[in-house]
Amino acid sequence: MPRTAEASPRSWSLRRRVLLLTATVTATAWLVGGAAMFLIARHASDTLFDQRLRDIAGAVLTFADHEISELQAAGGDIVHLEGADRLGAHYHYQIWSNTGELLLVSVDTPRTPLVPLDRTGFSTQDVGGVPMRVIVLPSGDGSKLLEVSEPVSARSAAVDPGLASLAIPMALSLAVLVGLSAWLVRRATRALGESAREMSQRSPDDLRPLSVTTPPEELRPIVSALNALFTRIENALAAERRFTSAAAHELRTPLASIKIQAQVALLTQSDSERRLSLERLMLSIDGAAHMIDQLLTMSRLDGLIALRAQAVRLQLDAVAAHVIDEMRPLAARRQQQITEKLGAADVQGLEFAVAVLLRNLIDNALRYGPTGGIVRVSTGTDAEGCFALVEDAGPGIPPDQYKQVFERFYRLSNDAAVDGCGIGLSIVQAVVEMQGAQVTLGRSDLGGLRVCVRFAPAPALEAAAPPVMAPSAAAAILAT
Repeated sequence: MPRTAEASPRSWSLRRRVLLLTATVTATAWLVGGAAMFLIARHASDTLFDQRLRDIAGAVLTFADHEISELQAAGGDIVHLEGADRLGAHYHYQIWSNTGELLLVSVDTPRTPLVPLDRTGFSTQDVGGVPMRVIVLPSGDGSKLLEVSEPVSARSAAVDPGLASLAIPMALSLAVLVGLSAWLVRRATRALGESAREMSQRSPDDLRPLSVTTPPEELRPIVSALNALFTRIENALAAERRFTSAAAHELRTPLASIKIQAQVALLTQSDSERRLSLERLMLSIDGAAHMIDQLLTMSRLDGLIALRAQAVRLQLDAVAAHVIDEMRPLAARRQQQITEKLGAADVQGLEFAVAVLLRNLIDNALRYGPTGGIVRVSTGTDAEGCFALVEDAGPGIPPDQYKQVFERFYRLSNDAAVDGCGIGLSIVQAVVEMQGAQVTLGRSDLGGLRVCVRFAPAPALEAAAPPVMAPSAAAAILAT
């Protein structure tokens, strides 16, 4: 079955999202505020209407005795036809004696109690299918009870149009606020557009820091991180250019020597002179090959940085023994001797990187040591951690140049007679930084240089899990 193309991530706009969020929050706040205002206004209006209903009930009580006495004197019915011009068309009342006798009632009002007579105060009742607001108020002497009702719809008709008229101003104010928010969001995110335009208009080799006018606090970390990245890239490119320039310069010397030796070999007449010239030519070729190997090792060490997470537990003494066995033929050719005192030391690291470090230290000791001299290699663990120690009987290094010798292509003034390229200790420094180790230089009791590399001890292993050599990932990198 053909593989379906993965859907590309949907693009989105921070500005639109912020604006949508602002508009949503504003509208929600406006609706909640409007609902609260409506409820407060309704409560206030109901309170006013209830107060007015109480006032009307008080007014009815003031003339109730007179009306009742007139009706009783005339021998008429208890019904009192109250005109709309005096009380209002939507108000209805009943006056009861304290014994439950209906004394007076308004027109179109039922003759049964609107509310049970034992319930005084305000209540909302359904009277004849119509919601009514009713107050039950006793007279001052307690001889009568007054019930006055008002349709709830009459209150809504008086209040709702006024509240509804507030919707238009609120909608207009909401639109103004959303527009103002949109303008503020665009103004606040202007720095993002400035940064994007400045980045898009730059050439690939323009690594100047970004210059953003008054960036917001949220953008400052991004701008600072980008500027720091530009600085690191510029430093890396500068170091690469310096390395390339220095390598090209250093390679001229062995290549020129090879060319001269080849020309001498061509001009020689006798076999002995030709053989001597060819031997010198081979030495020059070996020197050039050594320099190229060192340069390749230095460049490939950068590829090991990504493998630091794959570091494993190493037996430092086993790695050192393997490197010493590799270096013995070179020591024999130079009539030198390598002695070792390899104590157990388990470290965390990459096998190849540690082997490169030891190989360069031993190679430097052999190169700068005298014919018939001794190179001493030690490993072990002490109170300060795991260590590897390489000592020689050479001329050593002045203490005031301990820092400079780790720079690439740096050579001492008395190194002219030694076949080297000034990269060995640079490789050592690179591995030390990669491993998180420490390297110190000093004077050996053999008379020459003493180099001590201290590693962090490997973490404790689980039971029955012996130390292992590092995987071949690092070796595969340098085999290319």
